[in-house]
Amino acid sequence: MRILHLTDHYLPVLGGIETHVHGLAERQRARGDDVTVLTSTPAGNEETSRALPVIRARSFLEAARFDFGACDVVHAHVSVVAPFTAPLAAIAARSGVPTVVTVHSMWNRMGPLPGLAAAVAGLRSAPVSWTAVSQVAASQLAHQLPDRVQVTVLPNAVDTLPRIDTPRPRPDHLVRLISTMRLAPRKRPVQLARMFRDLLDQVDVPLHLTIVGDGPQRHRVQRTLARLHLESAVTLTGRVDPREVGERLRASDLYVAPSMLESFGLAALEARCAGLPVVGHAVSGLTDFIRTEVEGILCHSDADMVSALRRLVEDEPLRRRMSEHNRTVGTQMTWATSLARHDRVYTEAGRRGVSSSSALPVASEDGRP
Repeated sequence: MRILHLTDHYLPVLGGIETHVHGLAERQRARGDDVTVLTSTPAGNEETSRALPVIRARSFLEAARFDFGACDVVHAHVSVVAPFTAPLAAIAARSGVPTVVTVHSMWNRMGPLPGLAAAVAGLRSAPVSWTAVSQVAASQLAHQLPDRVQVTVLPNAVDTLPRIDTPRPRPDHLVRLISTMRLAPRKRPVQLARMFRDLLDQVDVPLHLTIVGDGPQRHRVQRTLARLHLESAVTLTGRVDPREVGERLRASDLYVAPSMLESFGLAALEARCAGLPVVGHAVSGLTDFIRTEVEGILCHSDADMVSALRRLVEDEPLRRRMSEHNRTVGTQMTWATSLARHDRVYTEAGRRGVSSSSALPVASEDGRP
């Protein structure tokens, strides 16, 4: 199959869309598909993969000259606003190429902006097949599309190996918390620091928090840590490679996901698969793979998150039970499952000739209404 992935966001920039698109394209190519990525993200010092063709267009006009008709399917990946990807996907769809659009963000909290941006780009009315990365993202997307447009859930995936065993309590009783994120406002790293300060004030257990990642709020986070006297209790690693992320996850006890705008939660899924209980927000995409009292605890406010963390910090048997479940019970969000789901969506897009007027209600995770 000849597949073109369209995206504003791609490596070497690190983020959920960038990581997912690269992982998907690499695995599709490895199994024999003819895969190309077309993006507006400039190259870094090194290309991310010599085997995977990546076209980095310097302008929309340059990208618009691409021969979309040579593709069996065009898969567009969009966030809130996609000035590069959205109009190109509309062009591809109107030229008769089966076109799938995956929304990787939560649209409702942005008001009418995402829907208006898609309309201006011509994407909202184009004959595309709409998908989103979680149930909550799909529901929000459906509200900004024409009535009865089908939105299929097409989740992200990981192949994270679980740790060999769940660590026993340390002699000093230290509990290690970890969070992996881009240090940007929507990920709420400053709010995480404040929650951790509140947690420390409420428990007698020694704690340490590791925040893995970098971003525009790094200096603000550092200032917040200093003001809250947390510099010795919190480690900011900066950007690290995936292998070190895995090592740090396996050495930790609890994963914290403070974002309310997490449309999926790829980092949280990796932590869950490694064997960590996950504490996050119930309004996020984590609801697709975290059940309260099973894989972790989902909360409705920051205060609830502090209470949930306190409970798991102080209740070692509960924390261990969740850890053992996550370590030994797999999820359906593996790459093998994801590739099969993508194939079904691609096939259906081609079979139906995808029309925005012949749509069904929002679909379930496996694509069924």
